Amino acid sequence: MSRGRYQNAVLVGLVVLLVGLSVSCIQYKVPTIMTTIAPDWGLTSDASSWLMSIFTLVGIFVSLPAGGLAQRFGFKPMMLVSSGIIILGSVLGLLSGHNGIVLIVSRAVEGIALTFITACAPIAIQQCVRPEKIGTAMGLWGCWGNGGAVIAALLTPQIFGLAGFTGVWVVFAVFAAVAAVVFGLLVKQPRLGNLSAGTAPDADPQQPEAAAKLAVSSPAAGAFASSPAASSPAAKPRYSELAKKDVALYLTGFVVLNIIMLAMLGMLPSVLMLPEKGFSMELAGFASTLASLLALVSTPLAGIIADRMGRIKPLLLGTFAVLGPCLLLMYTQTGALFWAGAVLLGAVGFGSVGLFIAGWMQVVPRPELVPLAMGVLTFVQCLGQFLGTFLVSLLLGPDLGNWLVTGIALCAFGFAGVGAVALVRFR
Repeated sequence: MSRGRYQNAVLVGLVVLLVGLSVSCIQYKVPTIMTTIAPDWGLTSDASSWLMSIFTLVGIFVSLPAGGLAQRFGFKPMMLVSSGIIILGSVLGLLSGHNGIVLIVSRAVEGIALTFITACAPIAIQQCVRPEKIGTAMGLWGCWGNGGAVIAALLTPQIFGLAGFTGVWVVFAVFAAVAAVVFGLLVKQPRLGNLSAGTAPDADPQQPEAAAKLAVSSPAAGAFASSPAASSPAAKPRYSELAKKDVALYLTGFVVLNIIMLAMLGMLPSVLMLPEKGFSMELAGFASTLASLLALVSTPLAGIIADRMGRIKPLLLGTFAVLGPCLLLMYTQTGALFWAGAVLLGAVGFGSVGLFIAGWMQVVPRPELVPLAMGVLTFVQCLGQFLGTFLVSLLLGPDLGNWLVTGIALCAFGFAGVGAVALVRFR
């Protein structure tokens, strides 16, 4: 592989971030208007929760195959096709004719596309960015979820007020189309002979030491890098190697993290717009994404601090521990305590998001398992996100009135997740 195939890390990072933002906006275009549009589509409160739940449910089924298809066809065709699929899903929603079932199916189509883009974007960075610059590109890509949630929460009410449901669906579909065109023009897929699991396509074969050093020194790069030794047939990784107690405990904590994130991003806006809460649609959108906005700073900063400390676990536990109490405040309070919880969640708690990925590399039994392990982590992420909408909606009840019980339950979930991670032995 020639070193000439590498592209500018910032350019690649920004372009894949643009694609990520476009699909994240489509995922989060619903929460702030869910209770408004549900009656027009004949959806009850329980049924309307599927507009978010179905989005992540489909990811549970397609996350593991996504990596294999990317290996076979390449990341660029898969990302372009996925962008096309998510636009198709939006068009299907536009043509739903106020049929709630069709609208939910359209969200499922959008969810399939997002899962594939989530899996393929890191592969694009692996193959297109010089090994010593992967951390920069991965850091940019890591902003896609929170960034898209913030954009959608702030813009959706404005667009809905001006152009209604049709305007929201059209604007974000156009955004996805533009992002796909930019990606197709600016990101070049190198010719690689083999993308089999365990191979490090982003590493220069003449410099295995540099690739190994990168995986240790950069959490962002290490999350997607593997040892050159993994290409040996004798070292072929197997899923069975992940059947360890430490792995199970760590994934339990990761499920909790994603439940809490979706409980805030997916369900909190609807709770805040209840009469007893008194939040307008615009204020609810801002309040529920303030933490995500702050996380755009706290997440990379937490990684830098962990690198300087030389240890991940203490900082991970410290940041993770504040998530449950913060959600308790945000679900049960409306005044200063609410805003204190939102700020603490974004400035401290969501710093654990990047640390979870970096820590995962120290829990996986050996570096050669990283490709399989990342597929498993994506699967668990989708499971946690699904539970974060489906389970929380059950706790809230059909009228969303059980917000006190839900806040207490989320706090308990948070502490349980911290306890699980505390028992994990890091390598």
